[in-house]
Amino acid sequence: MRSRLLVAAVLLLLALAGTAGAADETAEGAVTLRADRQEWVNRSLWIGTGNVQILYQDVKITCDEISLDTETMELTARGNVIMDQGPRRFTADELTYNLRTKTGSFTNATGQVDPFYYFTGEEVERLDETHFRLKKATFTSCEPEPRPPWRFGVSSALVEEEGYGRFKGLTVQVKGVPVFYLPYLLWPVKTERTTGLLVPTFGYSNQRGFYLGNALYIVGGRSWDTTVYLDLYSRGYLGLGNQIRWAPAEGARGWITGYTIRNKDGGTWEWKVDGAHEHRDVLGFRLLAEVHHMSDVDFFREFEHTFDRNTLRSLYSYVFLTKTRGPATLNLRLDRRITYFSATDVVLQQLPEVELRVRSTRVGRTSLYWSLISSANLFNVDRGGDLATTYGRVDVYPQLAYTLPGPPWLTVTPKVAVRGTYYTARYNRTQTAFVNEGIDRSFLEAALDMVGPSISRIYPKAKGHFLKLKHLVEPRLEYRYVSDPGNIRRIPRFDEVDQTLVTNRVRLLLSNRLYGKEREAASARELGSFDIFGDYSFGDPLTVGSGGKESRFGALGVALRLTPTRGVYIDGRAAWDTLFHSLQSTSLSANLSGKGRFANLTWYQGFIPETGTTTSSQIRAALGWRSPDSPWDIAVHAAYDVKENRFQQQRLVVRYGGSCWGITTEYRDLDFTAGTSNRDIRIAIDFKGLGKLLEIKSGLESF
Repeated sequence: MRSRLLVAAVLLLLALAGTAGAADETAEGAVTLRADRQEWVNRSLWIGTGNVQILYQDVKITCDEISLDTETMELTARGNVIMDQGPRRFTADELTYNLRTKTGSFTNATGQVDPFYYFTGEEVERLDETHFRLKKATFTSCEPEPRPPWRFGVSSALVEEEGYGRFKGLTVQVKGVPVFYLPYLLWPVKTERTTGLLVPTFGYSNQRGFYLGNALYIVGGRSWDTTVYLDLYSRGYLGLGNQIRWAPAEGARGWITGYTIRNKDGGTWEWKVDGAHEHRDVLGFRLLAEVHHMSDVDFFREFEHTFDRNTLRSLYSYVFLTKTRGPATLNLRLDRRITYFSATDVVLQQLPEVELRVRSTRVGRTSLYWSLISSANLFNVDRGGDLATTYGRVDVYPQLAYTLPGPPWLTVTPKVAVRGTYYTARYNRTQTAFVNEGIDRSFLEAALDMVGPSISRIYPKAKGHFLKLKHLVEPRLEYRYVSDPGNIRRIPRFDEVDQTLVTNRVRLLLSNRLYGKEREAASARELGSFDIFGDYSFGDPLTVGSGGKESRFGALGVALRLTPTRGVYIDGRAAWDTLFHSLQSTSLSANLSGKGRFANLTWYQGFIPETGTTTSSQIRAALGWRSPDSPWDIAVHAAYDVKENRFQQQRLVVRYGGSCWGITTEYRDLDFTAGTSNRDIRIAIDFKGLGKLLEIKSGLESF
């Protein structure tokens, strides 16, 4: 009886082993074998069919049937073959593979190589851990799909992970449609930057004809790289460029781009330079720098024919260092500004400026505060003709402010300041030339700010989603006085420091503000305000008309601001001329934003109060829509001159972003001067891992 039970137990264990699996120990480790049906043909050859699974080191293979030689570690798998190794997965109809060398061949296979590329191939051979040979294959950075947005179709390829792919007989396919052919392509398959040619770009315009551009990207080291550009145009233009980028240390980075174009009309080379650099710590200073310069702005306006270039009126380059210690800030600046006018170009340079600022600082434990703005400058100025020279300026501007003691509902703050400035040169009497004779300027400033008496009322009962509402009525008085520094016509003007507005006026303002305390918020926020204000001059009249009419009273202004909910802002203003009892200006702006959508509207009108004539009436609008769950991004911008009944600017941008590709279409129409419209369109297609395959910039002047 016991012997029968022992035999039955052995048979049961053998049956379970046949269905669950087996294990074979090798020098490299255990091989786990599982299958519905298993057979050992001899000591080393194992055959399994039905739900086959093999585990060996980091390799897992599943299939319908398999044969494995445990001595050579060679296997042949067929039917729904899936091989996982680490983060990578391969599928095939048939697999011949060596578990020991991790090499083999796949038939009708799909797979992945780092960092994010996928491939398919009728024949795929794994040569070693990082090299693959493909025949009649496709290659893409898109997730495997029946028809991915883009892919390379190749007759054969040799691909190295974190290396290069060498493709022969290559076609670039978009949604399965071939759009470009290359007999050979060397393509980086790396997460790190790699030297190589970038994807060509194409285009057409009425001005330049057909366009073909390409670039060579060169990795110079861990901290810098460079890109060399070559652009060819069918109408005789030739463009050459170079961009260098660097990041030599943490917190330091920059770039500079130089580009030159052969102007076929004059046979000359036109050029432009743009660049920027930032360094967080240079001997304790923060460094910011930008350079923007070009040989001929008119040439680039016509050649590039874009909205940004056509509206360009000046170029600004600078080097700026700043350091703050306590309340004091030391600034060093060199800069150069070129402003373009029809008659001549104006060049203003600071060589350099040293500026010391001290923010408002309390004096001891008193209510007295002091601040300082001081600077020393060396200027080089060329305004055309005889208005060209180099001169210096020293400026000192200390200020004192004191808040008088009083009740919390009334705040009174007098201020006093003195400004003294010395120049090493001056204008002549007619302001047509510089005279190398020094001149100084000094004046006194005084101010008084009074806020209150303030009156408020709190409404404790809940209103909607607000727990409390508060209404505040707050009158304000703002007085400003600037003494006359004398003959300011001979003071050379460079920036706002040289502007002197002699004034002796007071502004009265009555402000109404409404605050709300939301249930979820820790503090109240302003929901709206309504201000009424007006100016009165104790000196020169503020309003002057024909026939000797004048008034010391300025315009009466009103301003309404509403922020009823987060993302909603409305601002309306109007100015009423008290001398001619007519509107001086009106404006309305509204902004709505939230959940990927925005809308902005601005309307401004200006009038001549004496006659009621409209001098300006313009509307600007912007609409945008973008949802995190949608691939679409749409923006519309427009500027309309109501008085002249024409659009000054129209711009439409539509973007579509897929999982591994995107397309941008942009239309722009510029017409700041009636009858001279500049229109252009731009289309760019960008593929993940490939870059811009197609970029078209075309003018639409003939339309």
